[in-house]
Amino acid sequence: MLPKLFSKLVVVTALTIPMLSSAQVARAQDAYGATAYSPSTDATGISWDHPSERAALNAAIAACNAQTGGANDCEALTSNTNNCGAIAVGKGGAGAGWGDDKSAAEAQALAGCSELDGGNCKIQLSACNQ
Repeated sequence: MLPKLFSKLVVVTALTIPMLSSAQVARAQDAYGATAYSPSTDATGISWDHPSERAALNAAIAACNAQTGGANDCEALTSNTNNCGAIAVGKGGAGAGWGDDKSAAEAQALAGCSELDGGNCKIQLSACNQ
């Protein structure tokens, strides 16, 4: 009975170790996010969990342009890796921020936006890379 139990334990362990290793590899890969803003319409876009910075930037710009009603003038504000991002919009424009969590990203975005003329800044979007 003991040898039979031992052989089952070895089989389960042999099957489990590769699964754990692949999970660690998946978490070790970077996740990219980006923000975009339209100066003519105040539209914003944000993206997260992309495999490359270029993919994240393109996704944020596309999300923003979809909100412009045809203006299609969105420009990338920022990009980052393995963090949270936020966009704050006010009368004078937009501010973007990144941080370890949403509240840090939002605080940084509000601080950047409040430095612009016009004030009245509010968080428009925020998201986190996994």
